[in-house]
Amino acid sequence: MNAVVTIMDWSKYTIDGWLEQFGAWCETARMKGGELPDGLHINQIYWLIREADKTPKSPKCYIRCEITDFEAEQIQALLRSVFNSKSVDYQAKYAVMCLVKHKVENRSLSAVATLTNQSKPIAHMMINCGRYFIHSRDNRMKIG
Repeated sequence: MNAVVTIMDWSKYTIDGWLEQFGAWCETARMKGGELPDGLHINQIYWLIREADKTPKSPKCYIRCEITDFEAEQIQALLRSVFNSKSVDYQAKYAVMCLVKHKVENRSLSAVATLTNQSKPIAHMMINCGRYFIHSRDNRMKIG
């Protein structure tokens, strides 16, 4: 019996790149009517037109998903391990949550500050703390 072993290439992206790609993967899964719990099913024709459009977009507008399902599952497992861990401090979880809002949800720094009820410089500091926490938890992920 031949078993296929898939190895994750963590050097492919930085922490920011992985989280942005994970956000794009989540959006792709949602738009294709995937198995997400919210049950949203968006028009397949719209999605096919959007995928076929090869014109360059603004990075804040649309990030093309370039990761596999396996890679997305690895990022999801990493984030779950942070948020579900009883040994991770609340402040570290909060910093990672700010980073997720900024990179995965593709929100601006101002939007993260507003959502978390903090100033823009503090939100920026929390996002950076989230990066360093993830790097310290899994040093295969590079900061930049």
